[in-house]
Amino acid sequence: MKRILILFLLFVLTKANAQNEFAANAFYNDFKKIYTDGQTGFSACKGAKRKTGFEELASEYQAKIMLPLADSGKVVVPVSGNPYVIYYFEPDKMRLKIDQLGLNLRDALVTAFDKPLYTRAETTIINNYPFTNTLYYTEPFENPSATAIFRQCIYFSNGKYYLSFEMRGRRE
Repeated sequence: MKRILILFLLFVLTKANAQNEFAANAFYNDFKKIYTDGQTGFSACKGAKRKTGFEELASEYQAKIMLPLADSGKVVVPVSGNPYVIYYFEPDKMRLKIDQLGLNLRDALVTAFDKPLYTRAETTIINNYPFTNTLYYTEPFENPSATAIFRQCIYFSNGKYYLSFEMRGRRE
């Protein structure tokens, strides 16, 4: 039984350390296109308007331009503050797999952004499960979360771990 468990763990670790699925020109090009669009309010990325019930706080739109490997995405335009686009990736029951996906996304993000990025990561426990929030900054000593240009979250919900990635833009 121990051998089967060890073989299984080796298999999972080998799969987790496999090639970075984000490290491709398609990801880099789409990332740059979305980031550039974000500097003018995500006008090209905005799709159909979504009804949320919170229209007095923010407007939401389907994302027309998707990051490769993302399952879904939306553009959020708050009444005050800057707009952002958020992408969601396929969930998994194994935290290790989602952690590796998050690391791969981070590595591809650093390559695509082509400028130094500084991260602040914090993990808290919510209902006995870890919630990891990673903020990306362009300056080493920035700290308020409002000044982060990217945000990546790993969280647990309904029996699965999820990865989301948020890219903040600017008002038009």
